[in-house]
Amino acid sequence: MTHPYLPLTDEERKQMQKVIGAELADLFQVIPHTIRDKAHFEFPAHNEVEVTKIFSKWAKMNTPVSKLISFLGAGAYEHAIPSALKDLVTRSEFLTAYTPYQPEISQGLLQAFFEYQSLISDLTGMEITNASMYDGPTALAEAVLLAHNFTKKSQVTILSGLNPEAKQVLRTYTSNSEITLKFLSPEDGDKNHQLASALNDKTAAVVLQNPDFFGHLALTRELLSMINESGALSIVYINDPISLAILEPPGALGADLVVGEAQAFGLPLSFGGPYLGFLAAKKALLRNIPGRLVGKTTDLEGKEGFVLTLQTREQHIRREKATSNICSNQALCALTATIYLSLLGPVGLKEVALSTVQNSHYLFSQLTRIPSVKACSDDPFFHEFVINLGAIPPDFFTNMKRKGFIPGFSLAQYDPCYSGSLLLYTSELRTKEELDQFCTEMEECLP
Repeated sequence: MTHPYLPLTDEERKQMQKVIGAELADLFQVIPHTIRDKAHFEFPAHNEVEVTKIFSKWAKMNTPVSKLISFLGAGAYEHAIPSALKDLVTRSEFLTAYTPYQPEISQGLLQAFFEYQSLISDLTGMEITNASMYDGPTALAEAVLLAHNFTKKSQVTILSGLNPEAKQVLRTYTSNSEITLKFLSPEDGDKNHQLASALNDKTAAVVLQNPDFFGHLALTRELLSMINESGALSIVYINDPISLAILEPPGALGADLVVGEAQAFGLPLSFGGPYLGFLAAKKALLRNIPGRLVGKTTDLEGKEGFVLTLQTREQHIRREKATSNICSNQALCALTATIYLSLLGPVGLKEVALSTVQNSHYLFSQLTRIPSVKACSDDPFFHEFVINLGAIPPDFFTNMKRKGFIPGFSLAQYDPCYSGSLLLYTSELRTKEELDQFCTEMEECLP
C-alpha cells in the first residue's frame, strides 16, 4: 500500500483492467457525452492539511442564516429549536439507531415511533400515520401512487399553488407510470372553479396545498366535499405543520390523506436536509399506505408492548405486494419531531403558531405602506405572503444582504410572469425591532 486512502497501486489497476478487458476511460462510456464532455476527472492531489484549507475556504463562501435576518421560506422554515432537543436526540441509544429497519427493533424506539404517529394523527385529524417518510415531496408522490392503486383510476388533478419543487418530484415519480398529472393554474379561476371543471370519472385524486406556495389559506370543507362526492381521494399537502396548531385539522374537514414536510418540528435548515416527510390517512387506506406502521399491544402476561404492525416495502414482502419500493423511513428525524412536539406541548406549539401569524401580518402591514410595494392578494394567509416591487433594482439583493437581511424569495426564478414579486416568510423568531428595521432598509433600497 502506497497511500492510506488509495489502496490500489497503478500496477494493480492495470491488472484489473487487463482482466476485464477494458481501459479506465471505457468504463465511463455509458455516461452521455453531453455530461462527459463537461466533467473534469483529473483532480490534483493534496495532502490532509491542504484539503482542510481548501474546504475551509469553500465553507466561508456560504452565509449561514444565523449570520443574517432571513425572510426566506418557500418550503423550508426557520423556527426556534429548544436547546434540550439536540442533547436528547444525540444520545447514543437514539443516534446509533439512525435507520432501524429490522423487525427486532428495541421497545424504546418502537414506542418513540408510536408516539410520533400519535402526534401527527392528532395534529392532522387523521386516523392513522405511518412511521415517517423521506421528505414532504416524496410523501406527496407516494400518496399519489396510493390513490392510483386504490381507486384504479389514472388521472390526478393538482390545484394551483403547489410548491414547484413538489411538482417536479411528482413528475419524476409518475413519468413512467399510467398516471396522468393535470396541473391547474390561477388563470383557471379560483380553486372551486378549477375543481368543478377538472373533476371527472377518471380522477383518482386531487392534490391541494394548504397554506399554498404563495401563502394563501386554500383549504375549505366545500372543496373537500366536492372531491369526495366525485369518488376521488383528497390529498392535502402541508409544508409547515406548525400551522395545524391553530387551523382546523384537514381530517376534520374530510381529507382522505394528509401529507407534508415536518422540517419545522425541530429540524434545522441544514442546506436542505435531511428533512422529514409525514403521511397520515383514513383507516380505510390502512393496507395501502407505504412504509411501516407501529402498533401497541399486550403480551401473554398482559404487559404493554410495541410492534411493527405493517411493513409494506419490498424488502419485507413480495415485490408485487409492496406499496413502495423506497426505504420510506426517516427514523432519527421522526424522533427529533417527537421530542420537539413533546417539549413544546399543545400550548407551546399554539404559542409558536400565533406568534408566527402576528409577526407575518405585522410585517405585511408595514411593507405595504411603502409606496413602491404592492400587495399581490388580499386572501388570508398564515406566515407567507407575496408582494410586488415593480422593477427590482439590479443591486437590491446585494444591498439588502450587506445590511444584514435576506429579503425573501424571488418568484421570477420559477416563472418570468412573477417578475418583481417576492415571497416573504417570518416566524416567532423575529422581534418587532427587526421587522421595523427590515422595512426601513427595504424602503431605502427601492426606487
